[in-house]
Parts: sequence; C-alpha cells; structure tokens
Amino acid sequence: MQTKLRVITGLHIGGSDDTMQIGGIDSAVVKREIFTNDDGSINYDGKGKKITEPYIPGSSLKGKVRSLLEHSFGLILAQKELELKTKNEQNKKDKFEAGKVIDSSFISFVNKHNLQNKDKFIKKANLIITLFGESAGSGDTNNIKITRAIFRDTFLTTASRKLYLDNKIKLSEEKAENTINRVTVMANPRFMERVPSGIEFDFEYVLRDFGDENKQLLEDTMILGLLLLQNDALGGGGSRGNGKIEFENFKDKDLKTEIKSLMDTIEASL
Repeated sequence: MQTKLRVITGLHIGGSDDTMQIGGIDSAVVKREIFTNDDGSINYDGKGKKITEPYIPGSSLKGKVRSLLEHSFGLILAQKELELKTKNEQNKKDKFEAGKVIDSSFISFVNKHNLQNKDKFIKKANLIITLFGESAGSGDTNNIKITRAIFRDTFLTTASRKLYLDNKIKLSEEKAENTINRVTVMANPRFMERVPSGIEFDFEYVLRDFGDENKQLLEDTMILGLLLLQNDALGGGGSRGNGKIEFENFKDKDLKTEIKSLMDTIEASL
C-alpha cells in the first residue's frame, strides 16, 4: 500500500549529533543528505542542490505498529499474567519476563500455563509473528515463519521538498521543554528538534504473499495497525503533544468505528 503520511503535530524521531554546542539542540531528528533538482525531485547523479532533510525510518514505523497491535490484542496483559504466574519458579528458564516483543517463547509459556482464552492468545501471537517476525534465536525452528510485512523508509514528498526549496516552509523546528523541580521550582530547559506540522512523506508498506496464509486477515491486521497509529502518536513525546500523524487514505475515517469494526472482523477470523 502507498499513501501520504502527513505530520499534524511536530514529529520527533531521534537521530544523532556529531557535535553538541552550548545552547544548541539536545535531541536532533534523524536526517539524510541528498541532491535535489529545482522541482523537488531527487537527483541521483550527484548534481543539483545538496540538502539535509528529515525522514522516518521503516524500523520506527514497524516497531510502533507492532507494539500497538500487541497491546490491542491483549497480549501485553497476558505477558503480565504469565510473569505473575511464574515469578516464584526456582529455575530461571521457567520464569517469564513481561515487556519483550511477542515471539515463540511467549507461545511456549502460554501452552504451559492455564491462561483464560489461551487459544485466542496463541492465534493472535502467531499472527503477530507471521506479520513482523522475531529475533534470531527466539524462534521455533520447527515452524519457521518468514516475515510478511516490509516497511520502507519514508521520505519527503516531492511537493514538500519543492516548498522547502522555494523557502515557503521549514523542515525542522525547535521545541523547548522544561523539567521543573517540585521543591526548588527551578527549570531545566531542554531543546528538541521536530519536523513541523504540515510536512508530508511518501509512505509505503509491502505485504508479502506466499500463498500459505489468510491474506485478507493479514491485510486487515496491517490496516488496523495503521489506524491505531493514527489514533496514537509516532516518535518521542507523544504524551506531550508530539507525533500526531495522518494517513491520506484514512483522513476522513471515524477511527473509533473503523478500529472496532476491524477488531471484530479479525476476532471472527481467528
């Protein structure tokens, strides 16, 4: 699927700074250097104007969508229940630690313990693993699943880049945040770099089809993840106003209704 991702409130996905200057930005956004033509298109021959522009790593999108789906499926609560059930086990291998990504070890522990809705948790966990994969060494070698979802790095649209070249918009802004000591009432200011509201990116994900899975179920789950993301926040500082985004395909959707409808459809398909 391809669509535009629009920044509604300032977006911060952290990069790294080679140098830190007094009074400068404490936390910069991730950027890349490119050559661009006058119309905003990229010049891959190293000609044109060299600019530094922000982008959204595919790993950031994939990680947030996966996390939101794991929460919405109740898998994180199930992890906490498993942790409580196994906390008194003497053997470390028999203990479960909540907070990790859902993988085959979670399914193994669910199978060993009498969790309510056990079968549903296993099916949902398998759906997550099928879509997003799992780290090396944590998988079930007897039932290897190839990751289906590919999230591309998300770059500026040609139109947004052209507006920047014409000096009509900026590609970054500073936001000052203060930590206040409750006793001394002293402020500790911190400056964060953000991608400003209104900037648009070309978003794309690919869903591999190997003909051995319920394709519609995978598609529905991916769309649910994107709707959950639009209803939540991307990047850092989401609880402080950062990171509200909008997908062009979903801009007129009633998110609450659409999310509930897709959740019901997925539940019925499992």
